[in-house]
Amino acid sequence: MNLAHLEKEETQKSTDESSKVTILDQYSEFKGSVGFSGQLQLNGKLEGDIHSEDGVLLIGPQAIVKAEIKAKTIIVRGQVEGNLFAQERLELLNTSRVFGDIKTSSLLIEPGAIFVGRSESLLLDRIEKPNFSSFFKILSSPKTEPPPKKVPAPQDSSSPKPSTSNKPPEPKSVSSDIRQVSGR
Repeated sequence: MNLAHLEKEETQKSTDESSKVTILDQYSEFKGSVGFSGQLQLNGKLEGDIHSEDGVLLIGPQAIVKAEIKAKTIIVRGQVEGNLFAQERLELLNTSRVFGDIKTSSLLIEPGAIFVGRSESLLLDRIEKPNFSSFFKILSSPKTEPPPKKVPAPQDSSSPKPSTSNKPPEPKSVSSDIRQVSGR
C-alpha cells in the first residue's frame, strides 16, 4: 500500500505512542495491507487486511471493509466482510453489518446490528465448561411407562346392548316456514 495515495490522512501527534490516532476519511479508498499502532479510525473503503497487535480499530458508519482484521479492540459501525480477531474486545454497534467469523475475549452486539457468521470465545481455554446434563435431572432421568389401562371384559352378544350412540338428534325440516317468509 502506498500511503501517498491517501490524500486525507490526519495524524494526531503525541508524546504517548498509544494515544496516536489516524483517521482515514470517507473519501479514502485503497487495497492492500494496513498495519497500525494506537488508534485507526476507518471511514472509507478498504480491501485487504488490517493488522495491529496493540491497536484499537474504529470502523465508522460510512466505512465499507472487505478484509481479514486483527487488532486488540475492534469497534464496528459500518459494513465488514471478512473474519475479525479482537484480542480483548469486539463491539458491533447498531449500524454495523458484519459478514464473517469472529474470535474475541469479549463480544458486544447492540440491537439493530447485523451479524452473519460464527463466533468463538478466546476465553474457552481459561474457563471450565459446566456439565449441563447434571442440571436437567428430570429430562435426563429414564422414562417410566404408565401402567396399562384395564380393558373392560367383552359383553355377552345375546343380551341387548344399551345405546351408546352420542349422535345429536336429527334436525327438523324448516323449509316450509322459509317459503312462507320469503313468499311475501
